[in-house]
Amino acid sequence: MVRSVSRLPGVPSVPRPGRSALAPLLLCAVLGAPLASGCGPASGSAGPPGGPSVPGGAPSVPGTAGGGATTQGGTRWALTAPQVAAGHPQGQPPADMVQRFDADMRQNAGRLSVSGTPVRAYYDDCADGAWIFYTGVTGSGFDPDRLHDALSQLPAVHDDGAGDRVTTSAIDAEPGPHGGRAICNTVLVQSGVLTTAVSTCSWFTATTAAGVTVIPKTDGTGTRLGYTAADVAPIMRAVRAEVETPRR
Repeated sequence: MVRSVSRLPGVPSVPRPGRSALAPLLLCAVLGAPLASGCGPASGSAGPPGGPSVPGGAPSVPGTAGGGATTQGGTRWALTAPQVAAGHPQGQPPADMVQRFDADMRQNAGRLSVSGTPVRAYYDDCADGAWIFYTGVTGSGFDPDRLHDALSQLPAVHDDGAGDRVTTSAIDAEPGPHGGRAICNTVLVQSGVLTTAVSTCSWFTATTAAGVTVIPKTDGTGTRLGYTAADVAPIMRAVRAEVETPRR
């Protein structure tokens, strides 16, 4: 279970250098995941994603399981990057974090084979000390089912070579009132007594493909060590409600 810093079992106070080093570690780990990493506001701790498998798709957990690729009223959507989304103003993460994120995005563009007008923004969750990385593409002719399935994967566990146990997984997510398909990908890292996670929740319609990732800041102000799919899914829906608008 991902816990707040003050509630880690056996670790009454995590040294700041350790906390600062953990976010880059997670960001690097996520580079191997289907979508890029970002950060957002906390919604309440939840266990690592998992649950029973569903035929032909990703596992699901309560509160995140989603339905088929329908779009509200047949609306064609477009992505924007407002100065404030879900109550969070735009900000500027550290340059090294942005560079890793950009490299990840280039890899993912090839995986998903989507093209169009790109959009991205970094939103500052000052209250919880986290960055919300939002990125996407507005285009046409996208197949939400295909894009969803491209990110679906069974849970997999490996050792990163430094003694850390890394688990990657995917679960379906509710896309929200705009419809389409949504899925969350998570990298869970167990390093000694610390367990933390980075999750990206993505959504797809016939004209939009986008994702939201939540990562704790590396300056020691973060109140959490990680965010599970259950944490990020509602953040994704809140951001989506404000960045996705009817296409003119």
